[in-house]
Amino acid sequence: MNNSLRILGCYSGSGGYGRFPSSQLLILNKKFYLIDCGEGTQFLLKKYNIRLNSIDNIFISHLHGDHYFGLPGLISYFNLKGRNKDLNIYGPKGLKKIITLIMKSGKSWTSYNLNFIEIESKNKAIIDNEEISVESLKLYHRIPTTGFIFKLKNNDLNISYAYCSDTQFSPEICDLIRNVSILYHESTFLEKHSDLALKTKHTTSLQAAKIAKKSSANKLILGHFSARYKDLNEFKLEAATLFPNVFIAKEGDIYSF
Repeated sequence: MNNSLRILGCYSGSGGYGRFPSSQLLILNKKFYLIDCGEGTQFLLKKYNIRLNSIDNIFISHLHGDHYFGLPGLISYFNLKGRNKDLNIYGPKGLKKIITLIMKSGKSWTSYNLNFIEIESKNKAIIDNEEISVESLKLYHRIPTTGFIFKLKNNDLNISYAYCSDTQFSPEICDLIRNVSILYHESTFLEKHSDLALKTKHTTSLQAAKIAKKSSANKLILGHFSARYKDLNEFKLEAATLFPNVFIAKEGDIYSF
């Protein structure tokens, strides 16, 4: 589907069976962008019949395992399937060293070029061409973490997408994501566990709703849920008290722009 977002994994690192950690596929102008690559991403891409060779750009937000542990397997799978075109990986400092060590240890060199583009946890343009711009967004977590803002150029719908995971409540990002078409914002905890959110530098669903409202986002998708919660509808009900156009991320769901 052109100009759409497909949710793959949407749980935090405390997920369990059938609860995959962060990964999603953004399609803009028929170009495929993989955002984060938690464990099980390779399986989920195959489950939903995603054409793997269409993915040329992968974005990794930070070096917590639930956001990139699926990357070595996916790189190897690309190689087994005979990939011969470059793969661009945008991620934090240290990612190239980690992936290179894993590939070297197993003598699993790829038949295609891996281009690692190191991004810093600050607001900066990282892709800017005739079709699309992608900017990094400084987030506030326990380690350096980057969000991403995608903007499709030359379209009447002003399509844009902001990915904010993981981060503590940070109203300062609102001006940078103002009027975004879709905002994906982590909501690891409900407000009743705001003390845990503060301690671990995560966000509650109510805080995510405050960000969506203040930034005048069109649509809010909540994700990165702690496995402690059995009924995810509680997140939607809580956020909707401030921002009605809210959705709960679910594996396989597609959101059109």
